[in-house]
Amino acid sequence: MTRRPTARLFLAAAFAASAALALGPGRADAATAVLSKNGTLYEVFETTYGQLSPDWPTNDYSSTPILALRTTPPGGASTLELVAGTNYGYDSLGEQIEFDETTQTVFVVYTRLRGFFTDVHVAIRRDGQWAEGAFLPNPGLYVSLNAKLVVTRQTYQDFNDAGKAVTKSRSILSIVWWEESTSAQARYAAIFIEDGALQLSDIVAYDLNTLTSTAGPTDSTGLPQSSYMYPAVQRDLSSNGGIFVSFANLATHTQQVLRIGFPDDYTQPAPPSGTTSGGRTAVGRHTPIGRGYTESAIPWTIDLPFNVAVGTVVSPEGMPTYYWSSGSSFFYVRGDAASQPPVAIPLRPDFGADRALSVVRDMAERD
Repeated sequence: MTRRPTARLFLAAAFAASAALALGPGRADAATAVLSKNGTLYEVFETTYGQLSPDWPTNDYSSTPILALRTTPPGGASTLELVAGTNYGYDSLGEQIEFDETTQTVFVVYTRLRGFFTDVHVAIRRDGQWAEGAFLPNPGLYVSLNAKLVVTRQTYQDFNDAGKAVTKSRSILSIVWWEESTSAQARYAAIFIEDGALQLSDIVAYDLNTLTSTAGPTDSTGLPQSSYMYPAVQRDLSSNGGIFVSFANLATHTQQVLRIGFPDDYTQPAPPSGTTSGGRTAVGRHTPIGRGYTESAIPWTIDLPFNVAVGTVVSPEGMPTYYWSSGSSFFYVRGDAASQPPVAIPLRPDFGADRALSVVRDMAERD
């Protein structure tokens, strides 16, 4: 029999965590800020209508929580905008930001509370306009948490309008998150910008357990929530626009690192029915190709309060290293020492969490 915390228990914990995780308008960190190559700083943060606009402070809606985007060009004044989809109130359950240099697109992924459920949403700002989308959850009572995202560029072969083979490139936004529903598992979805068009109509969310052909009942008995509910996504620099995904597979009770890419030659005939690569249809060209890379033990020694987030760095060889900051220390656990107690790095005024993360990331990437 599958035993794990119910979605309602996760929701109660999310409510408790939201107060502790609320972001003030001055905060900027790796999750909520991104710097473009020309020096423009983009920040996403929780605020209210009253703080966003001078026209709102005396309005009945002035205290309504929202998400805002602050854009600060080099040497210029900052501007503020409402993040699409948060205008009816936003419960602070986590937000992330990414930026695509080629298309000058800002992506904001956030988790939104809807009654007894939480959904993962994406808001996209391009050419001064906002668009938004959501991802279909699994059936039943569900809670989606801890979304992470990254943008990559892929070069591919296609035909132009004259039927001639040409080389093109596209941007791919990859998103992973944890979902508690009928099964407890990490999920993945991708959004494409190709031929100048933003593809929001054909977003498909995949269960990562299924993508690795290891679907089945999931059981978290004996595992702290913080040891398995933080999937991670990272660019695979050795690939053509691909990514690494690190996630806990509760069907196999292993931590898996998966390499995900997409077909890159549409001048070839579509593959036989039932295969997962190639193809010249919209479905085929947007179907992820998942390749198992490494497996290790789930880091069950990571036992943290719900409001302490766990990050992951994946080495080129596929070894995950988990990290977090708590109190006056920065902690990490290597994937090849998942049963060992976390290693603590003392923080000082001249050696803060950012520097600690830098040295841990450098150590992890040297594997």
